[in-house]
Amino acid sequence: MATAPVNLGLIGLGPSWESRFRPALAKLASKLRVVAVYDNVVSRAEQAARETGARVAGGVAMLADRADVQALLLLDAGWQGSAVLRFLSERHKPLLLAAPLDAPPLELQQLHEHAISHGLTIMPAFPRRSTPACNRLQELLATQLGRPLRAEIAISPASLHAVPFATDADFGGHAPPPPDPLLEWIDWCHYLFRAVPQQVTRRADGQGLRLDFPPLAPNETRFAELSLCPTAPIADQPTLDEVRLHCERGDARLLGPTAIEWTANSSTLSEELTAERTETEVLLDHFCRRVVGGLIPVPTLEDLRQAKLAIAPA
Repeated sequence: MATAPVNLGLIGLGPSWESRFRPALAKLASKLRVVAVYDNVVSRAEQAARETGARVAGGVAMLADRADVQALLLLDAGWQGSAVLRFLSERHKPLLLAAPLDAPPLELQQLHEHAISHGLTIMPAFPRRSTPACNRLQELLATQLGRPLRAEIAISPASLHAVPFATDADFGGHAPPPPDPLLEWIDWCHYLFRAVPQQVTRRADGQGLRLDFPPLAPNETRFAELSLCPTAPIADQPTLDEVRLHCERGDARLLGPTAIEWTANSSTLSEELTAERTETEVLLDHFCRRVVGGLIPVPTLEDLRQAKLAIAPA
């Protein structure tokens, strides 16, 4: 017998709503549906409500406290900033955190401990973990390539320029915090190496850093180097970042979210994974499974805290 979809409360709208989350939710309509929407700009909330068949809520509290809202999707914190995260955590409803927040590591630690003690899912959205290329890489690491030893990540200039959706007025006179590609890539490295770095070294020019991970064998070196590139690493696709990976038994190269080249046993293969589910669909699916009681591993606020610690000023 088919189960009813999980009812979502949508808080805040932005570029990721139109470009990522709205299309993904449409594909997952049998599992997730938006029943209430809040945004600092009422006209935006009304438009999203019309698109999803939801109701407009008059405030964050009114939305979070609705009896028909089972889980929360935060896309834009607005002028409330990181305070909205603590507020929502006290509602004890599962939360998918897809908004950039300036919460310091200590606050994230406290909120993570609160979530653990109450059996609450607060899932930061780290989409790079769930791209088709990353999912395929995980399969290859387990079969053909072996453990990762060295990663070189070239971050395109296009990744560094957020396009603000809201005006400064929406944020109390301050510009909204842009998504931080360095933060997401650091989390991706933690996920790749299944560890946090034992040492973080920042480049003297401020254009990158190196993460040294604990060795798993004698005389082994495991590290990742992240570079903020002055020019696009992939000339004909300037919006894509590039990853070069050296493993125990081969090498891999990731070109954006859907392309991977890999070499093992003297053979090189290229794969285009455009037919696979998008990273946003995977994120939402995993979140939904946690909401209904599944035990699938998902990112936590501790993962977000560890990534922030790696780029915190020395």
